[in-house]
Amino acid sequence: MSRVPALWWGSPELAPRYRAEVLHGADRARAAHARSPRAERDWRVSRVLLAQARAAWQDEPPPALSLSHSHGHAVVGAAPAGWRIGVDLERIRPRRVDELARWCCGPDEQAVLAGMRDERRRLQAFYALWTLKEAFIKAANLDFPADMRSVGLAWDAPETALAHARLRAPGPGWRAWSARVDDAWAVSAVWWTGDAAEGQAIPSLWAARGIVAPEVFNAGRWC
Repeated sequence: MSRVPALWWGSPELAPRYRAEVLHGADRARAAHARSPRAERDWRVSRVLLAQARAAWQDEPPPALSLSHSHGHAVVGAAPAGWRIGVDLERIRPRRVDELARWCCGPDEQAVLAGMRDERRRLQAFYALWTLKEAFIKAANLDFPADMRSVGLAWDAPETALAHARLRAPGPGWRAWSARVDDAWAVSAVWWTGDAAEGQAIPSLWAARGIVAPEVFNAGRWC
């Protein structure tokens, strides 16, 4: 699993396996914080998944990690120490795409979204862009929302396919992957290796132990 990022998928079935006594570092101090029932479920699912991702990583030193959770589901990204990695997970739900795109997307991204006549396809493309941007914010320590428009995708010619775009990253050496999961969730991961020869493989999305593996639809890779 080394020298390539790995992604782990978790669902609400993980919540009963939560054990506060096995939490790492700062999470131990946060464990007793008061939360709403929904937030507590997200906390438990995400921390069980985080523990499984750590346990599955065979290399030393420990991996770079990134975590995202939403509505009882979670994604953890793991990469070799010294890399940067960011992941984002969003539930795909109806949104005012044009309004949001004016706020968070660059002119070319807005034009591509506006050119998509199929509303379902346009919504999926928007969430792919949003999660890519959020993943960059996390991995590169960018400012939210100020830097949302500066990262994402760009096109060298009029085009509406995300897979044909080039990555608009905060610097050289970045790679990215985006997918839909169970046709209900958008997941994106970005990573930086510091070595142009590494990290070119598409990451695998592994299901947590004891849950049904999700169906994954690749939206694009930029490696």
